[in-house]
Amino acid sequence: MSEPLHVSDLVHYVKRELEGDALLQQVQVVGEVSNFKRHSSGHLYFTLKDEQSRMKAVMFARDASRVKADVRDGMRVVVTARLSVYVSSGEMQLYVERMTEDGVGALYEAFSRLKVDLEERGWFDPAIKQSLPAFPERIGIITSPKGAALHDIATTLRRRYPQAAIVFAPVLVQGADAAPQISRAIQLMNEHAACDVLIIGRGGGSIEELWAFNEMSVVTAVFESRIPIVSAVGHETDFTISDFVADVRAATPTAAAELVTPEAEALTRRVQDVERRLERTYAQLLKSKQEQVTRLAASYGLKSPRVLLGLKQEQLDRAEMSLQKEIKQVVAQHQQQVERLDTRLMRVPMRDRFVQQRATIEQSRRRLEIVRRLLQSKQQQVRHVLARLDSVSPTHVLMRGYTYVEQDGQIVRSAKALTASSFDIRFHDGTIRAKREDGE
Repeated sequence: MSEPLHVSDLVHYVKRELEGDALLQQVQVVGEVSNFKRHSSGHLYFTLKDEQSRMKAVMFARDASRVKADVRDGMRVVVTARLSVYVSSGEMQLYVERMTEDGVGALYEAFSRLKVDLEERGWFDPAIKQSLPAFPERIGIITSPKGAALHDIATTLRRRYPQAAIVFAPVLVQGADAAPQISRAIQLMNEHAACDVLIIGRGGGSIEELWAFNEMSVVTAVFESRIPIVSAVGHETDFTISDFVADVRAATPTAAAELVTPEAEALTRRVQDVERRLERTYAQLLKSKQEQVTRLAASYGLKSPRVLLGLKQEQLDRAEMSLQKEIKQVVAQHQQQVERLDTRLMRVPMRDRFVQQRATIEQSRRRLEIVRRLLQSKQQQVRHVLARLDSVSPTHVLMRGYTYVEQDGQIVRSAKALTASSFDIRFHDGTIRAKREDGE
């Protein structure tokens, strides 16, 4: 048995073996970027991972400067690299020479751009979402006839709410023809008012497989639908643009079926509970009315109606006499006030009152005449000032046939100050461009 190796000896041995393997000195690897850091030196440090494994990677500034993609966490990339061991930690590490964005990464980028655009348009606004009907009579389903989603939805609908009719539109849910079929099915459901609520969806899959539900034709059909739509695309962790635009997003197709239906047994229990409460309320109301009838039957008025009527008639007579008395008092008071006013008016001679009013009117007329003359004077002063301003304005001078020269936006006051080869001559009604020709 050989002697034990030092750790550093083992690490160097592995490093030599890896670097001696030609296949590992230029290998292409696809994965997702995480823990991305751009050092001030320009070097890139990140981890490349997939569902099962991860590996550290470094890309030196010289190679990093040639990368056109905007590298960030979550981006899927294809790298060309050599594999070696970082001696200090003993970890394998990829030394990346080239890096490009993977096709799936481009899909993620397109997804993000469309999501931001539609969010800015207000297509995700909760205020425009339609409510789901409480008791739908017809439930529409748009999905693949071969997938598990149809079975899950139909089974749940029949179990929870068997009285609802199912309207099914079979479509492709992935591939180039999927988006046109899905969008057309949504439009037809609306054109024929075929259902009260609509479920669109499919089972889980990769972003490529779910991409039909990110296509603008499908997203637009969902947004414009007059029928409330529940989107049930993929698993709980999968999201598509249709999920955000739909009126409700369900985590799974089964959850979508539960969202659009009341549970039959729960409804029965609720109806029975309402019936019991109505019976109790009716019994309490009946008992209350019976007690009121009993009290009225025992009341003094019903036992002796003639006596009660006589008392009410006496009260009415007294009220009538009191009212007549008050009316007479009010009339007398007003007559006294009128007589006092007549007496005061008779004490002032009519001629004196006329003279006094005429003097007041004449005084007001004189004041108005003073104000009118003052206004005319001020108007004349304003016209005089405006005339003086107009006579010295540059525009007035130009209208008399004068011009002036501008060079680079500045007025030229001397021929010596004119240095440019071209300049502007300003007239009262416009400007012309002129060129300088020096004489002898």
